[in-house]
Amino acid sequence: MGSLIKLGKKYFFEFSILSIILIWSSNNAVMKIGIEEIGPFIYNALRLIIVALLCWLWLYKTHTYRKMPWRDLKYLILLALGGFCLTQVCLTFGLSKTTAGNASLASAIMPLAVVLLNKLFKQNPLSKNVILGLIISFVGMMAIIFSSNKEISFANHHLIGTLVVVLGQFSNAYYTIYAKDLLNKYSPCQIVSFLMSISAIVFFLLGIPELQFINFETLSNEAWISVVYSGVFALWLGNIVWVWAVGKIGSVRTAIYQYLLPVFSLIFAYILLGETLVLGQVLGTICILVGMILSKK
Repeated sequence: MGSLIKLGKKYFFEFSILSIILIWSSNNAVMKIGIEEIGPFIYNALRLIIVALLCWLWLYKTHTYRKMPWRDLKYLILLALGGFCLTQVCLTFGLSKTTAGNASLASAIMPLAVVLLNKLFKQNPLSKNVILGLIISFVGMMAIIFSSNKEISFANHHLIGTLVVVLGQFSNAYYTIYAKDLLNKYSPCQIVSFLMSISAIVFFLLGIPELQFINFETLSNEAWISVVYSGVFALWLGNIVWVWAVGKIGSVRTAIYQYLLPVFSLIFAYILLGETLVLGQVLGTICILVGMILSKK
């Protein structure tokens, strides 16, 4: 038993971040159920409200809230609007205007965007192993995408949606990098509390036109389960662990973990749906795992 506890402590970080990636790999399918009934903006507003309430309750129960001066609050407002909110808006709009293949290609940009923004504004030095690991993982991601029979189109209407998703990945990179600056003063839960509260207000305002088409009394149980699952696990737990991970190992090494999303999706498809894995998907998975191991050295 003692050896198991020691092993758990040793690999607690890996277990935590992999659990979140596992949750995120199923989140898009779960969200789709709720969005189809509720609408994208009110759906996001509802799950953000759940997250904000959970965060504030946690801070109250644990007495870990620290008073925040206007300078830091202003920083968080910019982080919420230019990072988290813009990411969600771009994904909501962009995914509806392009193909699944294009969206996957655009989403692969995120770790590279973290590196670029770090170089341009933060000037954090990156080791050769981290850069090499990122490149190998990116190649693996491309191998999986191009061997998965997803439609990829560069027609004008699809290209616009793709560029919007790319913009969302850069705003996600901005959120990932700059959330770390506040971790020396505040807990991940307090940072997420403000981010989600601000974002909930924004999405509710954006969703006002949707309210006239929603009858909350007739919403299915599946729609409410979708809101609660996505809010509690993907948003609340996911963002707290993500911000905590950035503080532990940095934004670039944390961002590389996003390349595990298609790997988990392939595993789910193989186990649950009986889909056959092709050579490109297997080689891509190996590249991603090798890249991640390199980036940790």
